[in-house]
Amino acid sequence: MDLFKWIAMITLIVMGAQVIKHYIDSKSSTNETNKRLDEELKRISELEERVKTLEKIVTDPSENLRKEIDKLNQ
Repeated sequence: MDLFKWIAMITLIVMGAQVIKHYIDSKSSTNETNKRLDEELKRISELEERVKTLEKIVTDPSENLRKEIDKLNQ
């Protein structure tokens, strides 16, 4: 083989390795992103429950609110 074919072959091998490395890195990054997204969705759900509770407290007549607070203190 002449020099040009060797250079072309080495270049293709290096480029192929870089493509494979990039694919593996992006796949790993996607898994981490999905994990963080699941954690954030869980946190949002918990916050929504807290907001619902606060809305209930705010819109409840004061008599019912007092009873609920007394229940919590027992």
